[in-house]
Amino acid sequence: MSRYIPSLRGWIAVLLPLVGGAAYLAFLPMRFVQSGFGTFISEPVTLPAWIIGGVLVVLCVAACLEAFRRGSRADRIAASFAAILSLWLIHEYFAFMLLPVRPSPI
Repeated sequence: MSRYIPSLRGWIAVLLPLVGGAAYLAFLPMRFVQSGFGTFISEPVTLPAWIIGGVLVVLCVAACLEAFRRGSRADRIAASFAAILSLWLIHEYFAFMLLPVRPSPI
């Protein structure tokens, strides 16, 4: 039965992008979607938020690689799921680089 449950490597690989990605989005400014104007943010992203996001992305990718390289079959399945979550985190990280900054419409 225990061979079907991921080890600590697999759980870390899954929980790091899941919990870390949700917590990282709390550091970023609000994203507005306005009809006719597109998507924009209300204030620039701070330097500590960029650094935390970059470190989090590197840690998530390293955890996925570690679980896939040295883990069991269950760890590899967990690492595959964690890779999808890491791609979501990378997408969100780079999406904020391209969003224009406009004052809040409120």
